[in-house]
Amino acid sequence: MLVWENLCFGPAARDDVLFCPSYSRPLVTRGRVVVTIFEATLKLHPEYFPRAHWYTVPSFYLKLYEWSGRHATRVLTCNETGRQDLTKAYGIPPERIRVVPLAPLEDFKPIRDDARLSLIRKKYLGTDGPFFLSVGKLTPRRNVPLLMEAFSAFKRDTSFPHRLLVIGKNTVRLDVAAHARLLGLGENFVHCDYVSDEDLALLYNSAQALVAPYGHETVSLPTLEAQATGLPVITVDTPGLREMTGGNAILMPAAEVAPIKDSLAQIATDETLRRKLSEKGLAFAGQFTWKRTSRETLAILEEAARTRR
Repeated sequence: MLVWENLCFGPAARDDVLFCPSYSRPLVTRGRVVVTIFEATLKLHPEYFPRAHWYTVPSFYLKLYEWSGRHATRVLTCNETGRQDLTKAYGIPPERIRVVPLAPLEDFKPIRDDARLSLIRKKYLGTDGPFFLSVGKLTPRRNVPLLMEAFSAFKRDTSFPHRLLVIGKNTVRLDVAAHARLLGLGENFVHCDYVSDEDLALLYNSAQALVAPYGHETVSLPTLEAQATGLPVITVDTPGLREMTGGNAILMPAAEVAPIKDSLAQIATDETLRRKLSEKGLAFAGQFTWKRTSRETLAILEEAARTRR
């Protein structure tokens, strides 16, 4: 991509504004440039990335992202936490950064078809009972082994029939099957690398809560997607996750076994809390649409076109 971007796209484009929606811009362009940079986790929290990752090209990308942000007419990000992180990590002047929120897929909405919801539970979990859901790549900062340990403690200390379904590509090759055996989870734990959007919408609607015990996350679409379906969210009280959920979630003080286990028990036992989080989450997620994102993005491209180079 970088070869095409720099040898073909940048020099050949004669438009007033170049929109680069993926962290970097060409080194040479004729027009003004708007670049999207969602977060700076690699720079601010390198501890969340495996050592082997640093033997590839991350230092090169960090320099490229910083240069791209500092040499763009405008930088787009999706929330105020992202704006602050970009200024802190890359020194991008905050007055050149614009916030345009993302949105959940329109398919992620409340589904009231009990028969379909029952079938989706049986398809993925082998039972029609209640379950907790985790969605996202199995990267270190998402703490899936920690979630499994907390779920094991929840099962050990209660008599609830809940199961745990984790959906996400295992990019760091965690041996989740061995960890599940060590914890004695058996059929109560299921991991899937991938599900379709249609099935994911049904799973959001049929779970009891989305559990996102992240160590750090500037932007989390799964939490917003879950809220758009009315699914309660359990996550960590960090600036990005507080902003992404509007505070309408169980916000744990830290990603640790005890608070995760206690939060699972809260959801399992308190129907009033589940209803409250569902209603507030639906109302919060309802303000975000891709039409709004498109309209606000276009307005910033027009702003850039009127800006002196």
